[in-house]
Amino acid sequence: MNLLTGLFIVALAGVLQGSFFLPMTYTKKWQWAHSWFAFSLLAMLLLNWGIAWLTIPGIGAIVAAVPVKLLLLVLFFGLLWGLGAILFGKAMDLLGMAIGYPVIMGINAITGTLVPALVFSASVFLQLKGLLILFGAVISVVGIIFCARASAKKEEGTNLSKYTSAGLVLAIISGFTSCLPNLGAAFSQDITRIAVEHGVGQAMAGNVIWSLFFTAGSLVNMGYCLFVLIKGKELKAFLNEHKTMNWGLILGMSAMWIGSFYAYGYGAVVLGDLGLVVGWPLLVSLSIVIGNLWGIFRGEWTGAPQKARKTLNLGILVLIGAVLIIAASNHF
Repeated sequence: MNLLTGLFIVALAGVLQGSFFLPMTYTKKWQWAHSWFAFSLLAMLLLNWGIAWLTIPGIGAIVAAVPVKLLLLVLFFGLLWGLGAILFGKAMDLLGMAIGYPVIMGINAITGTLVPALVFSASVFLQLKGLLILFGAVISVVGIIFCARASAKKEEGTNLSKYTSAGLVLAIISGFTSCLPNLGAAFSQDITRIAVEHGVGQAMAGNVIWSLFFTAGSLVNMGYCLFVLIKGKELKAFLNEHKTMNWGLILGMSAMWIGSFYAYGYGAVVLGDLGLVVGWPLLVSLSIVIGNLWGIFRGEWTGAPQKARKTLNLGILVLIGAVLIIAASNHF
């Protein structure tokens, strides 16, 4: 029952993660920096700490008990991830959901899965469980490659091609930094232990890490967006006639995004000792599938060559296969 519960929660997190960018595409008369500032404020700071305060009694005392070196490590991971989050937003803006998401999350999947496993549980790869996880991660990359090839075929001969090179560079860098939440959680397990010692349940103890990690990331994101908006004299757009709708859309975006991480953290604990290793590729693969489905829904593939659509469908099927393989690994 714990296995099925954990898989369900991680799957839910994947759906939220793959869907969160959608509301931002419907904002009106806001530039990327307007939406990303609002998102950073709501998701990484306000909702983040709201969930933390609700789920972690005495969080202030817990943070005070964390050794300075460990605290600085989490904040460093968060700051570095924050830089990558800016690149993520820019890459998605240039490439769209159907192109940017597979590239970013593909690199994210492999790095976020293998690094914690190699550092903390390298021996697992000598067992059937570890081999299945590795095989599933490799299969997910194959699926991502198919999605990327489909995207390349779709872009041939369109006026969007000029954005592809710059967007891909940003996407690749963002891919490596996007796995830092999982690495931060893996390398900060002592914070979880301290929270448990203060009476917090094991499943919720990791929320302390998220609160610190994303707070650091929010500073980078909001700072950059403010710089862009002030430089372009665009702050007044926050008060335009669409402000209520735009803030509502970004609130929904923020709730899905931060909710996906808190759900993932809970699900990873339920999955057991290798929860971060098994859960991360599941989260990423499902989010890619959902992100592509939303891209299709939004018409990003309207008018695309038939070969491109077939390749995309194949990529999605391969990714679903990877999810099933990784999910099955936890039975061994």
